[in-house]
Amino acid sequence: MVSTSERGAHRRTRGSDRRARRRLTGGDIARGVLRTVGELLFTAGVVMLFFAAYQVYGKQIETDREQEQLSQGLEETWEAGPDSEPLPGSADSRMYIPGLDLQWVVVNGVQPEDIRYSPGRYTDEDVAGGDSADPGQPGNYAVAGHRVSGIFWDLDLLSDGDEIVVEDRDNYYTYEVIDEVTVTPDKVEVVDPDPFDPENNDDPQRSLLTLTTCAPKLNNTHRLIVHAELSETRPKEQGMPENIAHMAPEDGDAAKEAE
Repeated sequence: MVSTSERGAHRRTRGSDRRARRRLTGGDIARGVLRTVGELLFTAGVVMLFFAAYQVYGKQIETDREQEQLSQGLEETWEAGPDSEPLPGSADSRMYIPGLDLQWVVVNGVQPEDIRYSPGRYTDEDVAGGDSADPGQPGNYAVAGHRVSGIFWDLDLLSDGDEIVVEDRDNYYTYEVIDEVTVTPDKVEVVDPDPFDPENNDDPQRSLLTLTTCAPKLNNTHRLIVHAELSETRPKEQGMPENIAHMAPEDGDAAKEAE
């Protein structure tokens, strides 16, 4: 004989089973699928967010380490004298943007392996309109850099009148920004000896500096171009220019303030 309590428990169990079966409707299944897809999309979004953060900030430590090695190589190149043959990826100059408190060693060449951790100078082979100029000389000292943290990420903050200083073996050259423009990648004339007057490419009269990088940030559909023109040449024996004196190394003769 089944007791009343046992029959009640049996009815409750059957009721629970029926309710469970009723929950497995088409709508429930659809909601479950949507919930799973949403969780996968959320996870993918988090992964992409971390990847973007690494692209913007994570490479800074690597860049700083490579820049230290390039700086040592630059000093060795200068000590070897002006007749030494530059190699792709080798250190060429130092560049300072005092308004952004940024500085780098610039290397020779603009191939991906050359500019992985530094801006790179366009070599003769990269310039269709003529030879690449040396810093401070008539023509166009053109430099490319990736749009990443530690390189040209904030290049869009420059505006007319801002100063850029390039240091070579003997001098500091101060350039003033005169133009900023965004162009498509096919506009290679921006690194010609005279981007403003092509008729002067064979005999440029102006001493220009051009910086190129990708635009917009985290994309490469266009190129951000910053043109600057030489305003002052300062021999190294006179010390660092005042506008970059605060960026001097903390030790060595280069640390002395500008006169």
